[in-house]
Amino acid sequence: MSKHATRTIVSADAKPRRKVLVLENLTFRDLTRQSLTLRNANLTICENDLVTIGLPPSMESRAFTSMLQGLRMPQDGRVLYDGNDWSGENYVLHDRMRSEIGRVFDGKAWVENMNIYENVVLAQRHHRNRPLHELDHEIQYWSRRFGIEPMNSQRPAFVGKTFLRICEWIRALIGSPRLLLLEHPMRSVPSSRFESLIQAVVSAIEAGAAALWIAPESDLPRDQFPPSTRHFCVREFQLSPVG
Repeated sequence: MSKHATRTIVSADAKPRRKVLVLENLTFRDLTRQSLTLRNANLTICENDLVTIGLPPSMESRAFTSMLQGLRMPQDGRVLYDGNDWSGENYVLHDRMRSEIGRVFDGKAWVENMNIYENVVLAQRHHRNRPLHELDHEIQYWSRRFGIEPMNSQRPAFVGKTFLRICEWIRALIGSPRLLLLEHPMRSVPSSRFESLIQAVVSAIEAGAAALWIAPESDLPRDQFPPSTRHFCVREFQLSPVG
């Protein structure tokens, strides 16, 4: 068992924990893909929570996770982020909500005609107009922590998959996100790097974030997660607790 599994995430104290992500009687399906499909599902993820969803091998999570960010709409039910849903036309609110979410994508995640650094800072510049010197400081911190070389001006198509995946992790972590959406996040990552990446999630959660980790069952390193992690799998279009 990893040393991370011996750590205990800060748990509820006298004050109720903030609900970061809530699925209410949610029905979602994407007819164009082998997508994660749920019917009348309910799930609440609070600050300091890490939740995993294990998928059958052929199931994809991208459309489902986009729905959690308000980029797709469910067929029924609601998705609440910090008490607000994604319906209506309050685009200023939706932009602020989306700016607080860090995501590692299942599949294509880069703008090919921008270099890696431009890609990594894009969301923080667009949603929050953060100055580059602040972003540089955070990028350097996470690059040192993950043991990768500084990002250069190369475009995504010309670097290795592992380096690109670690840069995607850094993009998700900068800006102190309140919610991490991690889709198959260890894809293309050697097992020797698992510990540092999981520890990054633990650090974010201990700082008050919530995290949802979605991956095929075979790629979920459950024995390396903190013991307070809640695990689910998808059975007959429902979220079933595991363990």
